[in-house]
Amino acid sequence: MQQSLLEGIDPEIMDEVVSRRDLFRRGASMSRMVAQGLAMGSVPVALAALAKDAFGQAPADVLDVLNFAFILENLENEFYKAVLGTSALAAQNNAFTTVRALIPASARESLGQIQKHEQQHVDFLKAVIPQFGGTPAAMSAADFDFTGGNGSGTGPFARATTELNFLLVATQAFEDTGVRAYKGQAGRLLINGNNNADIALESALRIHSVEARHAAKIRRIRRGINPTDTTLRLSGYVRGGGAAAAGAGNIANPPAEVVAALNAIYGGATSESNTQHVVFNGTSAVTIDAATLSNLDVIGDSTARTNAATQAFDEPLTKDEVIAIVRNFIKDDAARGLP
Repeated sequence: MQQSLLEGIDPEIMDEVVSRRDLFRRGASMSRMVAQGLAMGSVPVALAALAKDAFGQAPADVLDVLNFAFILENLENEFYKAVLGTSALAAQNNAFTTVRALIPASARESLGQIQKHEQQHVDFLKAVIPQFGGTPAAMSAADFDFTGGNGSGTGPFARATTELNFLLVATQAFEDTGVRAYKGQAGRLLINGNNNADIALESALRIHSVEARHAAKIRRIRRGINPTDTTLRLSGYVRGGGAAAAGAGNIANPPAEVVAALNAIYGGATSESNTQHVVFNGTSAVTIDAATLSNLDVIGDSTARTNAATQAFDEPLTKDEVIAIVRNFIKDDAARGLP
C-alpha cells in the first residue's frame, strides 16, 4: 500500500530515487542510510545520516513529523480550495470572491493543478500516519483563517482576498514555508534499520521537491503579471534572504506583520541567504563557503557567485520557526496539538 501511494504522487522522481539509491547500494561500503542520502542527491541528508547512524531517532519522531506535515498540507490544500471557490465551507469561498475574479485563466489553471497535488499529499499522509500508530488530526476548512487572524478573519493578510499581487505573494510564501519545513524535518526521519522510516523519508523529500516546484511556478506567474519586476526571476529560484527574497516590491504599504512574516519565512536561524554548507570531502565533514570556492570565476564577480550560491540551496526552517509562521493561520485547538 505504501509503495502504491508513493508511485501515485510522482513516479518520475520515484524512479530516479530508486535508480540512484540502487547504484550506491551495489557499489558502496557506506552505511545504508548514508547511501540513501547520497542517492537522493542530498549531501546534507547524507551527513545527517552519518550523525543518526551514531545516535539514532525514535519512531515517535517519525510520527511527529508526519502529523506536523499533515496539518501543513491541510493548510495549503484548504487555502487553494478557498481561492478557487471549491472549499466545502461557503464562507471560505466567499472571502476570496473579489480576488478570484482577478486571477488570469492560465494562472487559475495552474493553481487548480497545485491544489490537486496538495490533496494528494493530504491523502497520502492520512493513509500513512496510522501505519506508525497515529491518528490523523480531524481537520476541516473551518480550522483555518487565511488572513492570519487566528479566527478573526481580519488578520494582516486580509488584502490577499482582494488584491491579486498580495494573494500571489501569500501563495508563494505558503509554498516556500512548506519547502523549508520539509527540509528542516528530514533529519528526524533517518532511523537506521527502520524500513517504514525509510519510506517516510523518501516521501517527505519527494513532497519537498513538489512544493519547491509549486513555489517556482508561483514566482513565474507573478513575473508574468509584473513583467518589469526582475526580482521575480523566471528561473523560479529564491535569491538572498529575509523579506527582500520574497520579491514583494509590488505590494504597496504592506502591513508590518506581513513584512515580519516574510522576514521569518525567508530568514530564520539559517537564512535563505546562507552560503555556508557542510560537505563530505572524502574522509570527513567540512564546512565550505559555496560563494568563495575556487574556479567559480565563470559565474561572475563576488555578487554573482553569492547569488548563485544562495539560489543553489533550500535552507531549513525548524519546527518551532514554522509554527511561529503559521500559528495565526490555524485556529487554536489544544486537542489538535498545533499550533
